[in-house]
Amino acid sequence: MNFEELKKFVLEWADDKDLLHSENADKQFMKFIEEVFEFKSEFDYLCRIGQSPEEVYSDYEQIETQENMELEMGDIFVTLIILCKQLDIDPMECLSMAYEKISKRKGRTINGTFIKEEDLEDE
Repeated sequence: MNFEELKKFVLEWADDKDLLHSENADKQFMKFIEEVFEFKSEFDYLCRIGQSPEEVYSDYEQIETQENMELEMGDIFVTLIILCKQLDIDPMECLSMAYEKISKRKGRTINGTFIKEEDLEDE
């Protein structure tokens, strides 16, 4: 399935659960934050057992953790899709706008973090 098909199913599910009310956006935002922290917990666990996300996993615990991370990332998408609908925001338009903004950025990656050119001048 593509993103639009999955988005449609997520919104149908959310409508069935009576979640698509703009007055609930603050609660949906908190649900999004909760899912981000659940993802972070899985990611931290993977790091604690000494694996990087880029590695190929053969150990059951590592495979399960990777799958949990993917599931939590999916939950993040679900909560964002619902939040966007509550706020009458098109997620694809948001992504397009963000890409348009970053595509023109210049800068450097330092210790794994991209630093915009204008922020490098402060060094």
